[in-house]
Amino acid sequence: MGGADAQRPGRLMRPGPLASLLWTGLRRNLAMTGAVIVTVTICLAMLGAGLLLRAQVHTIDGFLLDQIEVVVDLSDGITPAERSALEAEMRRDPLIVGVHYETKKQVYERFRRDFRGSPDVVAGVGPEDLPAALRLTLADPRASRDIVVTYTGLDGVEAVRDQRALLDPLYRFLDAFTVGAFTLAAVQALASFALIYTMIRISAHGRRRETAIMKLVGASNGTIRAPFVLESAVAGLAGGLLAAGVLVAAKVFLVDGQFARQTMFPLFGWSAVWESAVVVLAAGVVAAAVMASIALRRHLRV
Repeated sequence: MGGADAQRPGRLMRPGPLASLLWTGLRRNLAMTGAVIVTVTICLAMLGAGLLLRAQVHTIDGFLLDQIEVVVDLSDGITPAERSALEAEMRRDPLIVGVHYETKKQVYERFRRDFRGSPDVVAGVGPEDLPAALRLTLADPRASRDIVVTYTGLDGVEAVRDQRALLDPLYRFLDAFTVGAFTLAAVQALASFALIYTMIRISAHGRRRETAIMKLVGASNGTIRAPFVLESAVAGLAGGLLAAGVLVAAKVFLVDGQFARQTMFPLFGWSAVWESAVVVLAAGVVAAAVMASIALRRHLRV
C-alpha cells in the first residue's frame, strides 16, 4: 500500500532511487556507454573546431578592416588637372573618408619596405616602373568592391586594387576547414544517435522487469523515462567535458604554441574557447537527451 502511494501517477521519482537506477544502468552498459562517450567527444570536438575556425575568421576580418585600403593606380599620362578632378570626385563620395596621393618615388619606397625580405624582387623594379597612386580610406571597408566598380575605367585610372580581395584565398581556406569540421560533426552526430539508440534499446531490454513493476504501481511516463534520458545526458555531458578539454589543449599547444610564432594576423583569444566550450557542453547534454527521448518512444512504448 505504502509503495503504491509513493509512486502515484503524476509524482516524480525521488532523487535517491533515480540516482540508483542511473548508476545501475551505466554500470550494466559500461562498454556501450564508453563507446557513446567517445563518439560524442569526437562529434563535439569537430563542432568546437568549427566554432573556433569561425572565431579566427572574425578575428582576422576585424583586424584587417581597420588597415586595408583601396589603391587607385594612376596612368602615367594623367595631367595634374585630371588628378585634381579625380581627387575632388572621390572626396565627395560618402563611402570614402580619406584620399592620399603618393608619387612614383613614394610608391617605390613603400614597395621596397613591403618586399624587403625578397631582395631579388626589389632589384628588378625601379621607381619609374611603378605608377603613382591614390590610397583610399573607406567609411566601411566592406564596401570596397563598390569602390572598385565605380572608379575602374575612369580617365587617368590604370587600375583599382582592393587589398581585401588579396586575402580571399585565406578566407576560402578557413571557410573550407570550417565547413569540413561541421560536416564531420554532422556525420559523427549520426553515429552518436545510432549508438545512443542501441544503448537505450539494450538498457530498456535489461530493465523490462523494473519498467513493468513501475507501470503496475502507477509510475508516470516521465518517471519511467527519466533514468534512460539521464543515462544519455550523462554520456553527453562526459563527451562535452572531454571535447572542451580538447579545445583547451588545442589553444594551449597548437594556437598559443605553434601558430603564435607567426606575426601576420592576430589569433583568437580565450573568450572564443570558453564560448565554444559552453556551446559544446550544452549541445552534448541536450542533443543526447533528445536522442534518448526519440529512441524511448519506440522501445518503451510509454
